[in-house]
Amino acid sequence: MVECQERKLATLEGRIIKEGRARGTALVSPEPIGFLGGVDPETGLVVEKGHPLEGQSVAGRVLVFPMGKGSTVGSYTLYRLAKKGLAPAAIINAQSEPIVAVGAIISDIPMVDQIDIGQIATGDQVSIEGGMIEITCTATVVGELVFLKLGGSVITDKNREATAREDVIRRAGQEISRALKAQPELNLVLGHGSGSFGHFVADRYGLREGIQEGPQSEDNWRGYAETAAAAARLNRLVTDIFLAEGLPILILQPSASALCRSGELISMETRPAAEALSHNLIPLVYGDVAFDEIWGCTIISTEQIFACLARKLRPSRIILASIVEGVYDSDPLRNPQARLFREIEPGNIAQVERTLSGSHGV
Repeated sequence: MVECQERKLATLEGRIIKEGRARGTALVSPEPIGFLGGVDPETGLVVEKGHPLEGQSVAGRVLVFPMGKGSTVGSYTLYRLAKKGLAPAAIINAQSEPIVAVGAIISDIPMVDQIDIGQIATGDQVSIEGGMIEITCTATVVGELVFLKLGGSVITDKNREATAREDVIRRAGQEISRALKAQPELNLVLGHGSGSFGHFVADRYGLREGIQEGPQSEDNWRGYAETAAAAARLNRLVTDIFLAEGLPILILQPSASALCRSGELISMETRPAAEALSHNLIPLVYGDVAFDEIWGCTIISTEQIFACLARKLRPSRIILASIVEGVYDSDPLRNPQARLFREIEPGNIAQVERTLSGSHGV
């Protein structure tokens, strides 16, 4: 299960837009917020259709989002929210702009910008004093949390397109089920590679190097969709087999929220995984496609996804079942000098993340 345990996790310093002191539960949006027409001043609910926070209340929350947008009348919407007691406790932006800044000032809402908002997650307890921000409480798993990846080379025949090793998948499901029965305090996040399902399609369209605009770009974007569908087919097969073995699997599709820059995973929604764990479900992620700000698109590995989730969920162990010995700084099947990371810890996690790209079993 997941609970909140008091401890100082991080201290951030930004620029003061409106001086003040506040404490509350973070509500984080990866997208800009427009208050006029986007937030109902009578209820405090986000009403913009399709917005990531649609239907959620901003009242009393530490509202975290990249920047404001929309009409300048949005400043007055913030003021109306404050008058009704429905305003955010504080506002944190990556980069402020005049609409929200003016609204915060006239509404007496503490506001700070120039913050790496990726370090704050919905549900975190956040304190603000002046330009200092402290994250003092976050969702924490009670009991041991383990990340386990089944490599694509393990669960598929990587020499034959779209060929799953169903017997191996079923045996893995049975072994995981037995382990959970023997250790009720154990919590799992599972992942698997796309193996011969995703790789064949991705290679046909050359998606590892992204998509350049030109005569072939339309076909390549179709390849992006086909690769996503192929990866999802294997995921559905794994899910169905694991469910049949009694495992409460919940699929978390990485491409639905992942964003990359030059092949590096820079953001992905992590709250659904924490929510799943809080309800004794087993989140299941997998190697997938992702949009890329520079390349157009790219392929993300399960290792990259685990690294992103680990920053928030803090597993005690990460286990990789693959045809190689572990995580290397380059491909060990192509580079005999590749160095094995024998232990991944806070001191070398940044170096490890820089080396993560494709893997044998993605």
